[in-house]
Amino acid sequence: MLSLFLGSSFAQPVNSANTAFVSPATPATTCNTANAEPSSTTQRFDKARLVQGASPSVGRNGLPLFSKKKKKDANAGKSGKIQVKLLKHIAGTGSAGDIISVAPAFFANKLQKSGSAVKITDEEVEKDKALKAGQDKDAQDLANVLKEKFENITLELPKKAGPDGKLFGGISYKTIFGELKKEFPKGALDAKYIKITDMKDEDGSPLKHDIKAVGDYTATISLLKGVSTDFKVTIKASQE
Repeated sequence: MLSLFLGSSFAQPVNSANTAFVSPATPATTCNTANAEPSSTTQRFDKARLVQGASPSVGRNGLPLFSKKKKKDANAGKSGKIQVKLLKHIAGTGSAGDIISVAPAFFANKLQKSGSAVKITDEEVEKDKALKAGQDKDAQDLANVLKEKFENITLELPKKAGPDGKLFGGISYKTIFGELKKEFPKGALDAKYIKITDMKDEDGSPLKHDIKAVGDYTATISLLKGVSTDFKVTIKASQE
């Protein structure tokens, strides 16, 4: 009865010594590729191919590789530029002490390499402004004090001269400024912005050259931007 149920092919005896085992054929699977849903991997790969019309590099498991974004400079603003403080005068860019915004490449390739600038944060900018404001106030206070002093000064300089009052050698702004320093505390007139800017003779006419004769003159000295004053200079013939 068992042999009739299984069929004749299974009812016959099997010679295990002469017959090799053959696995039953795997039934073919029909796949309709036209209607198949794309896998998530395929979708990611196809999306990557749209970038600049090129396929991305493929890594493990056939997944596309994407380059890492460059880390944004902490000093960079919305425009992509960074704040820097100039340490030197750069023609067409700025003067020492200026705080400006430049492209990162310009800073790295020119300013940083030449030691002409350093990066500066917003916090450092505020500290720099506060320090500069304090220095400006000190300079303003000193200029006001010096102005009061100069209003009461008459600088007298003896100089060898001939019978007609002509000096043997002229007196320059530099000579007058050197004599002025002797009348003030040490360092009071050392700032670079303090300088004699003008000189007039007794008639009030501008003197376009060194003083070359005895007489009374009026000199103008700049003590700070926007602060200047006049003082008297008297040149006398020396007795020697």
